[in-house]
Amino acid sequence: MNNEALGLVHQQQSLFYKQGVFAATYPGKINFMQIAAGFGLETCDLNNETDPQAALQEIINRPGPALIHVRIDAEEKVYPMVPPGAANTEMVGE
Repeated sequence: MNNEALGLVHQQQSLFYKQGVFAATYPGKINFMQIAAGFGLETCDLNNETDPQAALQEIINRPGPALIHVRIDAEEKVYPMVPPGAANTEMVGE
């Protein structure tokens, strides 16, 4: 999942530091597909597929490693998560 940011850093800063997001976004677009291909991995960009479900099944069925790329909104949150300075037993959900 590519939210064009450092997802957990962005999430914690926006949730716990009053939207003060700092050093959590990339200065430019990173082409993860090209990087993966450079290492010889199969790639699949689900955002560009006409049938993403079929494309996903096809790449999963291939032998060897692969990069499955999906762009998501940078504001999308991931739960459960552990707040900064908290123990794993203090994780929070949405």
